[in-house]
Amino acid sequence: MVAETCGKHDILYVSDEVVTAFGRLGHVFASKDVFGAKPDFITFAKGVTSGYFPLGGMMVSSRLLEELRRSNHPDAMYAHGLTYSSHPIGCAVAMKNLDLLEDGLLDHVREIAPYFLSQLKTLEELPLVGEVRGIGLMACVECVADHDSHNPLRLDTEVGQRIDAHCQDLGLLVRPLINMCVMSPPLTITRAQIDEMVGILREGISRTMADLRREGLWDG
Repeated sequence: MVAETCGKHDILYVSDEVVTAFGRLGHVFASKDVFGAKPDFITFAKGVTSGYFPLGGMMVSSRLLEELRRSNHPDAMYAHGLTYSSHPIGCAVAMKNLDLLEDGLLDHVREIAPYFLSQLKTLEELPLVGEVRGIGLMACVECVADHDSHNPLRLDTEVGQRIDAHCQDLGLLVRPLINMCVMSPPLTITRAQIDEMVGILREGISRTMADLRREGLWDG
């Protein structure tokens, strides 16, 4: 909707695909293929090399480049860059990474993503879990411990930290954002590994619920 509104009023639209690009949602870029948006700029990083080498970039639409070419100045150009722009090692890693993505890995993500999300959805059975949501191979398990106080996030923040600590003890790394457990697993993840991940997360949340009850902080 934002992209459509920008287009109607000739406002430049930027897609930040640092997280969503290069396979995370099953495509090299998600703007058009997943969300149907045609951005004027796309920013990206991380996934372009699968994190094996630092590299980021920005793409500019052909429409904007044509506007520059039609300018009054014959030497008009889009000047940008940093000291280490176009580092040859980073670019080489990115090219190899793209080869691997397009050699079946994108297909794997699209095939396994529904299973990933459906298994995580089973965690909504737990009374501490408010909602499980996601797309592709990225998901969030949002936990809600305090519905009533004037500062509900105080307890919810602690809950996220507790779940993270329990999961680390059990061998799973999650990203606690206040009361949200965020996960972006490797694109090569298998069904067996998804089952193991969800099982550990379930146990981590269950241990957190037991802690909160024992300490009199929650009676859910």
